[in-house]
Parts: sequence; structure tokens; C-alpha cells
Amino acid sequence: MNISLSDKDARRNFKYMWLGQFISQFGSQITSIVLIFWLKEQVGLASVMGLSAMLFSLFIAIFSPLGGALADIYCRKTIIISSDLLAGTASILLPLAFYFFPDQLYLLITLVLLMQLVLGAVLGLYDPAYSALLSNVVAKEQLPLANSIKNATIQGAVLIGQGIGLLLYSQFGIISILIANSLSFYLSALSESRIKLPQQEAKPVKATHTLSDSKKIIAGMKQGLMYISEKKSLKSLLLLIGGVNFLIGPFVILLPFYVEQILSVPDYWYGYLIAAFGGGGLIGYLSLPFFKSRVQDWSALGRNSYLFFGFLLIALGVSKNIYLSLILFIACGSCFGLINTMIETAILTNTPDDKRGRVMSIYRVITRLSLPLGMVISGGLVDFYHFTIENIFIACGIAVLILSIQQFIQQKLKEVLAL
Repeated sequence: MNISLSDKDARRNFKYMWLGQFISQFGSQITSIVLIFWLKEQVGLASVMGLSAMLFSLFIAIFSPLGGALADIYCRKTIIISSDLLAGTASILLPLAFYFFPDQLYLLITLVLLMQLVLGAVLGLYDPAYSALLSNVVAKEQLPLANSIKNATIQGAVLIGQGIGLLLYSQFGIISILIANSLSFYLSALSESRIKLPQQEAKPVKATHTLSDSKKIIAGMKQGLMYISEKKSLKSLLLLIGGVNFLIGPFVILLPFYVEQILSVPDYWYGYLIAAFGGGGLIGYLSLPFFKSRVQDWSALGRNSYLFFGFLLIALGVSKNIYLSLILFIACGSCFGLINTMIETAILTNTPDDKRGRVMSIYRVITRLSLPLGMVISGGLVDFYHFTIENIFIACGIAVLILSIQQFIQQKLKEVLAL
């Protein structure tokens, strides 16, 4: 049974969930930018840097279905605490290697890449359990607020952590940062251990005892996929969220070329545009509670947000002015954040508790893989087929408009968004 954020226990539990997530995310984002910069210094190869990011996202996607099945069978609080403890223990190996083997470059690069695998796998287990647990802590009517705060926390950690990461790197060195990152996971686990769930939420979901644990997990994963395949509205929500992440990918990978070739401005504008999109995303994440209190029909809000997002992408393809593009990036980030939070909240709200972890795991797989897939495809279109950046941006905007019109005419989708 869910409890309201207005309730004292609910506020307390949510506070410890939020604090734990912020601490670990903040440490991870600082470490992420530092390791990317360290790889650039040591090897100077974009492919190695890209491989590091790809391995992280790939293993999140691979382990998310397992994490979702575990979240629906076992205690979700135990899963997120165990995940943080595992990440902290694994992470401590990196600073030890940097301290004892500072000249073994190939060993250090290998360990950095292996650590991306481990942390990606751990996050794949953590994310579905965290999202499902959030729905146990707050009431349905308070879920938009809680989900907005959760996503804004991640976005804020990205902006602040990556903003100060290189400064801390120059001041304290990589070993100190890696140690602090490991400690951040332990502090996150400590905060999450203070969560006190109602008795009915503190126990694992009952499962068939005639099956072994491994068979129960595999069966749970299959049941989750079958549940999604039978729910047309749920498939539409996942298609919409996958589409918006896939179609934003070209803007991420082609942005340096857009700045240089289309806008004809210095390279530092790249950082400004990235910050504009991130700041806009933060606005979008936090705006959902505002709209929730004023808009009863989320289907209209979702449709209009999606359509506006499509026109913004087209405008970016047409724009030749850096200041107009800066405004458009802020607006795009706001729409992106609002759409992601709205759809995630709708999925959480319309999914039964005993299937919520598995459904959210598929959500994580789609969001984690669709964006890099869009980056790879658009990069190939430019490199090998000589598509122009403007045409790709315009095509992405048109695709968003078509997807929006196609999906939002469905009555079932309107029903699940009429929250």
C-alpha cells in the first residue's frame, strides 16, 4: 500500500532515497568526466573513449532485465543497498591499481574498461529496483513530484559533477577522485539503509517455491516481456520514449560539426549548447508537478510536448544563428526532460506492483540503447553517405511529428495518460 509524501514516514523514506541517489550520482559523474579526460591524455583515441561509454551503456541494458526480475521477487531495498555496496567495493580496485602500477598503461586502461562493465551491470540491477521502490514509498498522486525530483537530481548531478570534475582533477589528481567515488557508493548505501518500509512492502513478493531461484528469475523475465507484449498502451509509451531518445542521438554526436560547419562559431560554444540542453532538461524534469496541478489530461500535454519538440528539432536544422540555436537547445532540453518524466511516471502508475520492476527494466534497456543507436546511425549517414547535418536534423524533427500523430490517436494511450 502506497503512502503519501505528506506523511512523515513517506517524507523520511523519500529523503533517504533521494540523498543516496544524489551522493552516488554526483561521485559517478565527476569520475566519468575525469576518466574520459584521462583516457584522452593517455591514448588520444576517440575510439577508446567511445568504447568506454559504450561498454557502460551496453551492460546496463544487458543486466536491466535481470534487475527487473529480481526487483519483483526480492526486497527492493536490499537490492539497491547491495548494488551500492558492490559498486563501492569494485570501484576501490581502480585507485589501488593507479597507486601501485602507475606506469602500467595497458593494465590501467584495461581495468578502466572492465570497471565500466562492472558498474554498468550494477546500475542495471539498481535502476529497476529503485524506480519500483519509489512507487512503494509515495502515493500515486504524489508520484509525478517524486519522479520529477528523482530525474532532476540525476540531471543536476550531471551538470554539477561534470562541471567541476576537471577542476577537481587538476587540484587533487585521479587517485583521490577514484577513492572518493568508491566512498560515495558506501555513503549512498548508508543513506538507503535508513529507509523504513511498511511491513507489507519490506518482504519479497511471494514466488512459486517449486522452482529454483534461477528458474524463478528466468520465468519472471519472460512473464515481464509477455505482459508488455499484451499491453498496447504500454508498448506505445515505450515506443514514444525510445523514439525521442533515438532521435535526439544525432544532435549529440553531430553537435561539434554543427557548431563548426553550420553555425561557424568557436569550439567553446559546444560546451554552452550542451549546458543549455542540460539546463533545459532540468527545467523539464521539474515542470511536471506544475503541469500536473493545472492539466488534467496528460494525453494532450504529452501530444503537444511531442509536437513542439518535433518543430524545435526542425528549427535547429534551419537555424544558422548561434543565439537562436542556444534558445532552441534550452527549449529542446525542456521538452526532452518533460517527455521523459511524464512517460516514466505514466509507466510506473499504470503497472501493477508485482510487475513494475520488470517493466521498468525494459524501459531502461530502451532508453539506454536508443540514444547511442541514433548516434551511430546518424554518424554513419554523415561519414559514409554524405548526408548533410541540416537534413538529418530536419528529418529527425519530421520523424518526431509523425510518431506523435501516429501514437497519440490511440484511445488506450489517451486513457493511461489521463491521470
